[in-house]
Amino acid sequence: MGWFERTITPGREYHKPLTEIEDDVFLDIGATRGKTTKFWMQLVLASIIAAGGVIGDATPAVIGAMIIAPLGTPIYGLALAAVTGDRRALRSSLTLLVSGVAVNILIGVIIGLITVNRMPIDVNPQIVGRTAPAVLDLTVAIAVGIAGSFALARRDVADILAGVAIAISLVPVLAVVGITLGSGHFSLALGAFVLFLTNAAAILIAGAIVFKTAGYAREAENLDERAGRRARLAIVILVVLLLIPLGASSASILQYELWKEDAQAAAEKWLEGSTWVFDTAEQSGNELVLTVRGPDSPPPIGDLKAAIREKIPDWVPVTLIEDTGQEQEL
Repeated sequence: MGWFERTITPGREYHKPLTEIEDDVFLDIGATRGKTTKFWMQLVLASIIAAGGVIGDATPAVIGAMIIAPLGTPIYGLALAAVTGDRRALRSSLTLLVSGVAVNILIGVIIGLITVNRMPIDVNPQIVGRTAPAVLDLTVAIAVGIAGSFALARRDVADILAGVAIAISLVPVLAVVGITLGSGHFSLALGAFVLFLTNAAAILIAGAIVFKTAGYAREAENLDERAGRRARLAIVILVVLLLIPLGASSASILQYELWKEDAQAAAEKWLEGSTWVFDTAEQSGNELVLTVRGPDSPPPIGDLKAAIREKIPDWVPVTLIEDTGQEQEL
């Protein structure tokens, strides 16, 4: 037995049996009515709070939504069903997940339609930070999936860890999908949805690994190995396919960082010997924005434009903002 397996199943007193964990993640087992009511009530409330927190850039509200969000239930249910090969559980968990996602996005759309003017979409950090997924996000999501499924499989780890971990990667992201759809920013909505799929797929595969290691496949009474293999293969294929846009997004982020450095170097050299100083170089969507300040007239703008275009392609918009508020395209 390897170190990881010993960590997941250190002793029977800490290991949750399959029947107990099934009761945790499957709504159609045990107190079905109570669990279903609790799930939908928490989901609706978490969706409203998350969307409101994202719109108003209110981090405490977003954190509050994370704490009560129940979306981890069907995701971990899918991971467990993929290990035990339970066809019924696979179907019910997938249906619950799709329904929950749809409701979460719909609430975001409605709130986005009525409140989006409170803060412009392209400058809201709660939104901008969740619309450009990268390979790093996949890595973080895998860690989240391990943490959450580990908490579910062990009696000595607080159950809240599973809910909070999954919510961090999903609830705010789905709120962003709905808000950007409602405001007509479809490219941003697509980026946020890719991030959601990345997080969900990574958490699924990490959860399946932990549940497999914990021995739940051996505990399953009616193991359908064929159904389990198909489910696990589908998850792996989804992760592999998602690596394509994630890789492209990561390369784009790196390229823009290099262009920002080139633009900053060009601006600082342009201002040498003058009373003006360079302030910031930022990326806004596909545009680079340079900010400079000074007491009088800046040096000839043509010199900066020539230096910028030596390093940065013409199709990349570059804007210079002076401290007077005047803007010039380079």
